[in-house]
Amino acid sequence: MSGQFIGAVALLLAVAGCATTSRIQDNDTRMSKLLKPRVLVINFDPIIESEGHRRLNEVCGWNDPRQLTKECIRDIAECSGDYVQYQVVEWKDVDAYPVKNDGFRYTDESYIECFRAWEGWHQPDAIDYQAIIRDFELDKRVDRGEIDEVWLWGFPYSGMWESTMAGEGAYFCNSPPVPDIQCSRIFIIMGFNYERGVGEMLEDFGHRTESIMRRVYGSWEAEETHAWNRFTLYEKLAPGKAACGNVHFAPNSASDYDWGNPTQVWSTCDDWLDYPNLTGKKRLVDCSEWGDGDIRAHHKWWFRHLPKAPGRTDGKLNNWWEYVVDFNSYSESR
Repeated sequence: MSGQFIGAVALLLAVAGCATTSRIQDNDTRMSKLLKPRVLVINFDPIIESEGHRRLNEVCGWNDPRQLTKECIRDIAECSGDYVQYQVVEWKDVDAYPVKNDGFRYTDESYIECFRAWEGWHQPDAIDYQAIIRDFELDKRVDRGEIDEVWLWGFPYSGMWESTMAGEGAYFCNSPPVPDIQCSRIFIIMGFNYERGVGEMLEDFGHRTESIMRRVYGSWEAEETHAWNRFTLYEKLAPGKAACGNVHFAPNSASDYDWGNPTQVWSTCDDWLDYPNLTGKKRLVDCSEWGDGDIRAHHKWWFRHLPKAPGRTDGKLNNWWEYVVDFNSYSESR
């Protein structure tokens, strides 16, 4: 799944980490009362002159990326208890198609032809991330502290990853990292598709979360060896030990994307709302808990259960949102 409130550009804060307020030190454990990651949005949404000078999303009957961005930011704030409040510091509408790794670039005519036939798309599909980073000076802007991450908007077959990481020390973030980017801070480039909805945006964020948390804990397996493993257990994988599952699997899912399963299973999901004070308490749950199959509702349910308490347990932060958003600040997520 390749994915206003936009007014004047917000004041750019030239600091090394995410923009924050009320950041305190608690012994050796840092805790943020508020995270405000600064986002540059690049919207590849060409103007189609032959279609009344309308943008591609309008011509094809797709969604308004500005509205989707606004709603996603609101959902993340809600799910994190208003802890993470993304700030769009700049929005760039680009009247062009991103270049692909082999040098190919759609024109208005060639793309609309593929759209109307829904076939003939260029392969290989992948876009040239190095070209985007170079053309928009993303590495320089991250190094200067102007932005923390980048959100790309595109169209079907634009060739974007759901998320990818760049910079010195970048690692797998639901895709291989962008190579050879000389930036002292790692940064994430999200890839969203305005044919889709907010639920798919949250799925992209969910897979980003899974990749970062695997990095933090060093593994991701169907075992109870550490908190991240335990949090993501589901009934099919670990009978009798279901917790919150993962992005594709709810606690009772029998297969990928099976978020509408009415089967009741015992789950410790409520216990994770009190992490790290886990008691092992369980109750019966089914799909009515997370929206009866609705993608956005499930992902919001899952994110609401992501731990967000102060302090550390077994050397890891109890607030996992710090790792997901402010990963440069901690050696285990860096």
